[in-house]
Amino acid sequence: MEIPRKCIHCGTCQRVCPEAAISLVDGDFVIDRSQCRNCLRCVDVCYAESKELVGREMDADAVFKEIYKDRLYYELYGGGVTFSGGEPLTHPEFLTAITEKCKRFRINTAIETCGFGDYEAFKTALPYIDHIFFDLKHIDSAAHQQLTGAGNEEIIKNLNLISNHDIPITVRTPVVPGYNDSQENIIGIATLIKDIPAVKEYELLPYHNLGSGKYASLGRPYALGGTEPPAEEQIIQLVKLAGQILKPSGKQCFYTKKNKKEILL
Repeated sequence: MEIPRKCIHCGTCQRVCPEAAISLVDGDFVIDRSQCRNCLRCVDVCYAESKELVGREMDADAVFKEIYKDRLYYELYGGGVTFSGGEPLTHPEFLTAITEKCKRFRINTAIETCGFGDYEAFKTALPYIDHIFFDLKHIDSAAHQQLTGAGNEEIIKNLNLISNHDIPITVRTPVVPGYNDSQENIIGIATLIKDIPAVKEYELLPYHNLGSGKYASLGRPYALGGTEPPAEEQIIQLVKLAGQILKPSGKQCFYTKKNKKEILL
């Protein structure tokens, strides 16, 4: 990852790069990703941390050692560990191993998932999971295919299969203007989930572009460049529409504002 604001322009990274993949562009030393071979020599010499390695491979035991350091905090103040992604359901053996360890030491666990995965593979983890945040992006399978590269049939099937395990589920929809922010979509999702017993609530997540800087630091194109967050008035309207559908089933729709649930009836 490149963080230009940290660069002190010493040029050491350029001098040690064996592929000549770093050059001075508009005053910053920038990696040509097509030439980079990930030897990480630039990271090793950049004490300003303008070139930084992010992410590393760890097994379940190593991850749990990090989790266990905060066990006292969880016992005193509540909370626990959330496994997100990427997509945790595509790593079923790891997910089962780490959640089982957490359960053994009475550490609450949750996962954030898009619901796409092999149920027969990931079901072994479900007995050790206390809460699931489950994304449903579009009720129309053809639109879902166009937006994500896959239809929603397996996702909806997995939602129903997971609900049989009596794990509380929060269904969430990231609301992205021009992609899935229609009233018909939100109404369709609310109608689908209202009669699924394990689904306890429905959250609308207004799109934000806070990740665009990370894409730039990784040298990757940001596909939603130019997309603006939805107006709060639109989110309020959608929450109300979904809430009306869910209320007879004893459920609610909400969005989060300043770390507080906003429930509109």
